[in-house]
Amino acid sequence: MKLNLNKLYVVYKPTKYSEKVDVFDGRPDTLAGLFRQVLGGLKESQVHAIYTTAAEADKEANELLSKRSKSHKKSKQIKRGEGYAIFTKDVPAKDRYHVQSKPKVYASRKEAEQALAAALKQGWKKSELKILKY
Repeated sequence: MKLNLNKLYVVYKPTKYSEKVDVFDGRPDTLAGLFRQVLGGLKESQVHAIYTTAAEADKEANELLSKRSKSHKKSKQIKRGEGYAIFTKDVPAKDRYHVQSKPKVYASRKEAEQALAAALKQGWKKSELKILKY
């Protein structure tokens, strides 16, 4: 079997908001075109697979999108006062509902503590953040 490097079909990994055209647009690409995309910032982790026929690529793109929609869970609404959120130390507890942007609310304190640990790894200081019931 001979590979035609002037006619490749690239299927990209879908993101949360991807549509079919974002995953596979149906147009063939070349090896040189793929190389230019890499120079432009395309990462190996963003490519799901490369196919030699459009039918194979289209089928795989449809399967990827259907898997994503099945696995995409609707986030459970957390009632006011039953969740936890991370705030900076400057926000007094009485003003937690009056901040400019709504914080991410976690269902349990353990989830909020895990998010706080992730924020600490990103460079925040423990003395700058606190968890409040939200």
